[in-house]
Amino acid sequence: MVNEERVKQLYKIAIYEQTEEKKTRQTGLYYRSDYIGKEVVKSFFSGSIAYVIMALLWVMSNLDLVMHQINTLEIIDTVVVMLVLYLLFMMVYMFSTALVYYLRYKNCRKKLDGYMADLKTAYTMFEREEKLKS
Repeated sequence: MVNEERVKQLYKIAIYEQTEEKKTRQTGLYYRSDYIGKEVVKSFFSGSIAYVIMALLWVMSNLDLVMHQINTLEIIDTVVVMLVLYLLFMMVYMFSTALVYYLRYKNCRKKLDGYMADLKTAYTMFEREEKLKS
């Protein structure tokens, strides 16, 4: 005879494996600090590249101002301002990256914990049925 509760539990597990497993598998391999740290390091490089591109676009659009500053030797002030803006940009960018990936980790971990609980429940049901058969 088919146990409806076990079938429902196995169906719930199968749905998770088809929809969520690929998304949460990567999260389950890391501790929270390692997962967030890995993403922050990646965002450091992508943020630096993005800032350089934005700075180059600004220089190209304000070429007359840049040429005037080069002629009046105010280039050091401009470089200092650009470095301060870079540091501010990177602090905000890396903080937001850490926050986003913390929330993603927390959400995926909750789904993964629910999946593990469902597996334990299904295993317990299977064990109970095996004992009743013997």
